[in-house]
Amino acid sequence: MRKKSGERCQAILDAAKTMFEKVGFEQATMAEIAATVGYSKATLYNYFSSKEQLFLELTRRSADRHSEQLFSLLMPNDERLPIETLPDRVNEVLELLQPSNDLTATLQRFGEGVMSNFLSLKSLAARRMLIAAAANQPEAGRLFFENGPAKGMQYTAQFFEQAMNAGQLRRADPRVAAAHFRGLLESEVYESGLFNARRELKPKEVKATVERAVEVFIRAYAQPAADLTQD
Repeated sequence: MRKKSGERCQAILDAAKTMFEKVGFEQATMAEIAATVGYSKATLYNYFSSKEQLFLELTRRSADRHSEQLFSLLMPNDERLPIETLPDRVNEVLELLQPSNDLTATLQRFGEGVMSNFLSLKSLAARRMLIAAAANQPEAGRLFFENGPAKGMQYTAQFFEQAMNAGQLRRADPRVAAAHFRGLLESEVYESGLFNARRELKPKEVKATVERAVEVFIRAYAQPAADLTQD
């Protein structure tokens, strides 16, 4: 991809995303994308050498946004993480997941953020497209997973490790705890959303769903009573 006008490049990516979501990766063509954005095919090929390269760039940017959003929800106060590479708005939520804060309330806020950002019908529509494309473009699937969900799970596990060190949760593998919490958040809504079999959730439904997930998680990972009484 040539480094040209960022505005024109973004317009092409937006048109491609619209077309991929509408007809799928396999059915979309560079000609249709060009028509959607109002440019010639020659202009598209000046920016992207193929439909596959265009899709890979979309995937990379989507993964970066996924990781950035999860980071803003999860960010522990840890100087080892690349805070300086994130937008200014991230600094406003750095206190969102602190092990010193009330754990149940913290997980509730975090869970509602995850559900609103990543389990909405729009987000799941994009995931369907990625899953379908990954069958023939495994590099796209790997790129999105490693730079999006995998990083998000890393940040989540880091938070749970700090919560365990602070005595708020029993000692366990923090990566497994992160996977369990994610699974609980997804359990009631993921499949129905992925198959487009439900409507968009209202805020009160999101809140209630997260409350149930947090309750089960706390019951599973709470400190045993014997540990809490030790000096």
